[in-house]
Amino acid sequence: MAKLEGWAGDLKESLEHEFKDIDREIKEARREAQLAASLELKLEQHRRIKDLEKRRAEKRRGLFEAQDAVDSRKEQLLDQVQARLQQAVSRTELFTVRWRLA
Repeated sequence: MAKLEGWAGDLKESLEHEFKDIDREIKEARREAQLAASLELKLEQHRRIKDLEKRRAEKRRGLFEAQDAVDSRKEQLLDQVQARLQQAVSRTELFTVRWRLA
């Protein structure tokens, strides 16, 4: 169970890390836009910010979908483990041996 929890956690963390990287890029682009000397550079930075925000929104949707997929996969694995634990024992008579002492 610990391995399963670790796998799910690692996958979620990697997705969140990508999201945070995009946030850092947006902050950096905003800072560069404020420091830009010309209007052309400011416009370029604002377009970059817009593209990054669009990418962030897509990643956010992807993050939530991926987290749902991870949770779903985790639930499937738990169900499989539970099914393996619920083994049915049956008894089938294969043959009968009879003997008589004389």
